[in-house]
Amino acid sequence: MASTYNNLKDIEASSDHLILRIKVRVVKIWSLSPAEQKYVKPTLELVVMDYVGDRIQCTIRNAQRRLFEDELSEGKIYIVCNFSTSLNDQKYKATNHACRIYFKRDTQLQMVHDPSFSENVFRFVPNDLILNHTNAQSHLIDVIGLLTGKGDIIEFTKNGKKCSYIVLELDDMQGKGKIRCTLWEDFATMLVKHIEEQPTSEYIIIVQFAKFNLFKGAMGISNTNHNSILYINADFQEVKDFRKSVVMAGVPRANQLSQIAAEPAYSMEDDLINVSIYKPISELKASIEEAEDSYYCAKCAAYPTTHTPRLLMIPIRLHSFFMTRKRPNILESLPLTSGLHN
Repeated sequence: MASTYNNLKDIEASSDHLILRIKVRVVKIWSLSPAEQKYVKPTLELVVMDYVGDRIQCTIRNAQRRLFEDELSEGKIYIVCNFSTSLNDQKYKATNHACRIYFKRDTQLQMVHDPSFSENVFRFVPNDLILNHTNAQSHLIDVIGLLTGKGDIIEFTKNGKKCSYIVLELDDMQGKGKIRCTLWEDFATMLVKHIEEQPTSEYIIIVQFAKFNLFKGAMGISNTNHNSILYINADFQEVKDFRKSVVMAGVPRANQLSQIAAEPAYSMEDDLINVSIYKPISELKASIEEAEDSYYCAKCAAYPTTHTPRLLMIPIRLHSFFMTRKRPNILESLPLTSGLHN
């Protein structure tokens, strides 16, 4: 097979002048519309995997969709040749391959049956690599883990739209840390419904095509809107093998899941821009002056009018407004100044 077909790992952006021929299994198909180009018709995106497990993303532009869309099915094996390659430098990356494939009008596509081709379509990333990962926007990954903790479904409204999510804790049984997993919308509902309707001793979770998610300095994962897939105790050989490691480790039963405290799932950037309260300069200045005048010296049991500041709350200037955290009585509950008075 290796001598007849090119391996995906060997494909480079400079391969356009070569005649490449690959045999791959289609793992996922979805449509993608550029957010910044509302009137551009969506492309057809594929993730394909070769016989050694390497993946690459393929793009079929709208002009060519009608030529290939009806022939492509997830899980099927195809021989593909006469395509172009380019750097995988677009913002949305479904794989970490340095390149991506673009179908052309004269790309040749042939579905084949090959029993020797691996049925495994997962490439699981261990927790320690996730925790040490630094780029939350790099690419999508597959994750498997034992559910060891969960929170409640949290609902909120953002920009007039109702949203919901649930936070989980997953252990990959390799003893190198647990990760935080945030499931959004239907994924959250699906998990809660499964646990309620099918109680069991343990829940083995697979999130295929999960994205990295940085929360309070720790890297975890969450599902995407386009192509993530959630499996719960699925009948896969990978799940059976993972369950053996759970049994060997003697993990507590599912009714002893730890409860995860509810916390906002949005980032600090979202918090500053969408959640925090904006105050005009005049209002903030008046609040600060009032707080200064009411400074109390415990040693003297008096309210001095002058003092030497030691601790200052420095407001952030953004678009000609000052921003303070959205908490009750923040200016009254935190001293703006503290020090020696004259």
